[in-house]
Amino acid sequence: MSDTTEAIEQVTSLSDYINKVGKLHLTQERKLKQLNSEKQMNIYYRGQNQNFPNTLPSLIRNENYLKNEDKLINDFITKYPELFGNCQNNFDRLALMQHHQLPTRLLDLTSNPLVALYFAVERSNGSTNKDTDLIDGKIFPFTNFYDPVPLRQSLTDDHFENIFSEFTSVKGNNRQFLKSPFSDEIEIESSLARLNGDDRNLVLNEVNDFYKTLNSVDAKHQTYWSNLYADIVNSSENPRDPNNLLETYEFFNKMSSTKRLYHEIKKDIGDFEAKINPLELFVPKIVTPRIIDQRIKNQRGLFMFVPFVDNNGFREDGSSVLLDSNEIQKRTQTRINILRLLSSPENSSAENQQPVTFVIPYEKKESIRTELESMGITESFIYPDPSHIAHEILKYY
Repeated sequence: MSDTTEAIEQVTSLSDYINKVGKLHLTQERKLKQLNSEKQMNIYYRGQNQNFPNTLPSLIRNENYLKNEDKLINDFITKYPELFGNCQNNFDRLALMQHHQLPTRLLDLTSNPLVALYFAVERSNGSTNKDTDLIDGKIFPFTNFYDPVPLRQSLTDDHFENIFSEFTSVKGNNRQFLKSPFSDEIEIESSLARLNGDDRNLVLNEVNDFYKTLNSVDAKHQTYWSNLYADIVNSSENPRDPNNLLETYEFFNKMSSTKRLYHEIKKDIGDFEAKINPLELFVPKIVTPRIIDQRIKNQRGLFMFVPFVDNNGFREDGSSVLLDSNEIQKRTQTRINILRLLSSPENSSAENQQPVTFVIPYEKKESIRTELESMGITESFIYPDPSHIAHEILKYY
């Protein structure tokens, strides 16, 4: 689904993997010093035991699921309301649904590289007809600092190239991509996922129109919106807006579909100031969930909140074009890649850096599983519930 060329690192044993991960962390520490940033560059991992052509959540790989995203969420809540008794917001509900195998736009990650390795070599259960021990496993490292190449490509897809300057102002600062489950941005996007499909599409259409307008403004003024939005948040009496972008933003805020989104948010968390920064909706975010059970604690689980891609794109002449399912998946994958971890060969330029992928040859999976078990990374550790504990016990008899 993605044309991205990857830096492949083959893993043949547990010690080989630990050594490669260690080098990865040393490289990132060196990068951070070059950025002169006080922020911490974290590495997150996603293990996949099947050779999917992408790292898309199952919701987005399935066109019908994606069209009915709000119905999947709301039907689950309606049919099992007691499950969500301890949830504090819509993100908590999404995380719990993901935990119980409902397709959502959350992508499972972990901060523990050994847990990701377990998932990459895990043998599928009886519910699948694929023997994953005959398929190479993969591990995809992510980080909380963006890669400018897929970011620029994502903006170029809809001819929004001039907006790139709005994002480069946060280089060396991870706040835009690392979020708390209680942040306003995550509440906005979690509530947008629950919003009626027609209203959600109208909101996304208008956000895209905002990007189009901003793109023409940013051709002359770098970080125009960043400055204006700061004035909006601070209730400035004289906002920096010579091109009247505020008029476009206020129109978006007054739309009935946007008001219904604000209503959904206020119904969920109560106090909320009706302000959305449209640029926040464009990029993926790493979210640390509340530790709601032992499983999340053991797995050191986190989520990537995968951004929404509007069904309508723009041609170079500014006219609208309806995107098919394949194009939506391709564009979504490009946005996910914004947070892929890049290789850093000696003396290489930024343009030559490639996303890192660890590949575990299928013939090495069984031996690596045995090595992981000796380190305590077992089925019952990853899935600490009675059925998985019973399954693990039966393997010894």
